[in-house]
Amino acid sequence: MDWSEVLAKDPIYLNLGGSLNCHPKAGYEHYISVDIQPPREGWAVQHDLKNPIPLPDNSVTRILSEDFLEHITVEEIRALLRECFRLLKPGGMMRIGVPDYGNPKDYPYLLKGSDPRFPRHVTLTHYQLMKRLIEESPFTRCEFYHYWDNGKFVYKEIDYSLGMVKRTPDNDPRCRITGLRQKMQVAFQDWMYRLRRGFRVSEEELSTRPGHRLYVTSLVVDLFKD
Repeated sequence: MDWSEVLAKDPIYLNLGGSLNCHPKAGYEHYISVDIQPPREGWAVQHDLKNPIPLPDNSVTRILSEDFLEHITVEEIRALLRECFRLLKPGGMMRIGVPDYGNPKDYPYLLKGSDPRFPRHVTLTHYQLMKRLIEESPFTRCEFYHYWDNGKFVYKEIDYSLGMVKRTPDNDPRCRITGLRQKMQVAFQDWMYRLRRGFRVSEEELSTRPGHRLYVTSLVVDLFKD
């Protein structure tokens, strides 16, 4: 797909850094993946998102971006938010999902300033950072759905028909126990963890361990162009 074909779509839905997540894949119907290495099949266009997107102002209805912004610098995030605002039609929206380094199990890496588990994470995204970047952007209205704030998980129900986010407690299989074998394994791991901690472990702390609901969380926020 090239940009002239993208412009011919009505409405235009973009998935920035979308890789394989594009039409006709379930959950991504009508979305065009914009990626530096797009899939060979499906609705996808090749583009380096560090550069302006060659579409007119006010031409895009919806923008989705999950697990992409953490791979670029803070200044590049600022530029991309300005670019998305330019592209969106009045009444359009952008949905962002990024790893949340406010999660207690990931917070030590935020304090350290890097995450050796994921060396391609250039920016360790979290609520205070994303809130500041959005406030500095042209967007004047936003809605946060999932995020950690001072060790507390803030949860608001997400309408996934407006944009799929796979890396959430609602959708990520790592946040649930399936089958008796996994249940027994998680129970044993939890017991050993309690033992190592002298059984001074809160239920909230356990909730971020493997197999529990908050093991994998993303910061999810919608931005609106009024």
